[in-house]
Amino acid sequence: MHEDEGSTPDKFQAMLDVIARSEPSNASGQADFGRLRADAAKAAGVLIEFYGDAALERARLIERRSPQSHFARLVTAEVGRRGKPQPGS
Repeated sequence: MHEDEGSTPDKFQAMLDVIARSEPSNASGQADFGRLRADAAKAAGVLIEFYGDAALERARLIERRSPQSHFARLVTAEVGRRGKPQPGS
């Protein structure tokens, strides 16, 4: 069963919440890039765990929906780096 683009199961919503918190604040205009990378790795892990082989497709969908989001690009890159999940992982 394939979910539509608008569905937001709990883990997917949690990942979106991480993205929302990770964007630079207006006050400083800068983010802690180490934290951004760590959060991107966590978000990528959620996508891979939930969507498996479709994780990269979902990451790209998020990136398209948030074209100005550096964090969304980091997540997509991280999912791409990890590749397909290994059997039994």
